[in-house]
Amino acid sequence: MPGLDIYQEAMRSFLAPIWRYIEDERISEILINGPDSVWVEMKGKLYKTKAKFKEDQLLAAARNIAQYVGRVLNDERPRLDARLPDGSRIHVVLPPIARCGTVISIRKFFKSGLTIDKLIEFGSITPEAARFIEGLVLIKQNVVVSGGTGSGKTTLLNVISNYIPNNERIITIEDSAELQLNQDHLVPLEARPADEKGRGAVTLRDLLHSSLRLRPDRIVVGEVRGGEAFDMLQAMNTGHGGSLCTVHANSPKETLSRLESLALISGVELPLRAVRAQVADAINFVISAARLSDGSRKVTHISEVLPLNEKGDYRVQDIFVFTQTGRDENGKVQGYMAPTGVIPTIQRKLLANGLNDFTEEFFQPETYDYEPPPFFEGNQKS
Repeated sequence: MPGLDIYQEAMRSFLAPIWRYIEDERISEILINGPDSVWVEMKGKLYKTKAKFKEDQLLAAARNIAQYVGRVLNDERPRLDARLPDGSRIHVVLPPIARCGTVISIRKFFKSGLTIDKLIEFGSITPEAARFIEGLVLIKQNVVVSGGTGSGKTTLLNVISNYIPNNERIITIEDSAELQLNQDHLVPLEARPADEKGRGAVTLRDLLHSSLRLRPDRIVVGEVRGGEAFDMLQAMNTGHGGSLCTVHANSPKETLSRLESLALISGVELPLRAVRAQVADAINFVISAARLSDGSRKVTHISEVLPLNEKGDYRVQDIFVFTQTGRDENGKVQGYMAPTGVIPTIQRKLLANGLNDFTEEFFQPETYDYEPPPFFEGNQKS
């Protein structure tokens, strides 16, 4: 593609000191903390490089990139969040907001796209847990993927989205387009910031309103981070089953509390218990991911959301959990992901839809020669 060739040459010129890291497919992220401090992430771990910029060179690079992607970056608007033509995501913060000098983060993506088989090969998930997630998508459960920064939420959402049948109409909604769905009937929508005069902004809430009028079979939101959470919950509660999104949170229960907090940002005037009920009714399952201390990324929970208890508190039951058992001589985390033995309330729905492998034995750890997980939410066995 000629446009991509021009982009490559422009980026090579702007970012010459780090270009070899951009071309290195082992590196997933490049972090420039001012002209003298450049770090890269490889296999989940950060390493400091010897690369250096001159401050004026780094500032010029940031401004040229902003101009290239058609965004404003100046003293009045010292932050840039954008997607580069090759799909990489870039964030820039200018001094004096960034006290160490111009700060740039470039998050790269697998050009070929990760698959569920790759995640199984990497040890991020087990075949049976992947199969259960496939079942959730096929019977149109509303699923939230949660995790901390760098835990692989977007990658996991991308992989899960590939389970959506190809004959369905999918609308994706993102701040900066990162999802790489392969289905035929795809309508990707991307938010737009205001221009230098504060005009022309298109928010995620705007796009969610539009999506409901575009006859979606599925709505996939890259990341819910503001008042659009309430609109997303409304969509999920009004017949748009099978919706998917990500949220920044570290556990299933924290995910529900986070969605509650984001929904309240929208200015909705509802009692807290009513908002909580909306969250519990809208979300069927939470899939939590984490980046562990050795840099590996794993799915840690697949949890079903239950109705609120009599006190109005959230309830979840873990269907699969990851249990850490120790470390090997190289410091690599050891552990296993196993079903908890808790039978999800949707088991009958899975079977009724012809997914006949989801018998009670499917959810028993003994079926796969796993030890029963010692800690999980749900029906603890004595």
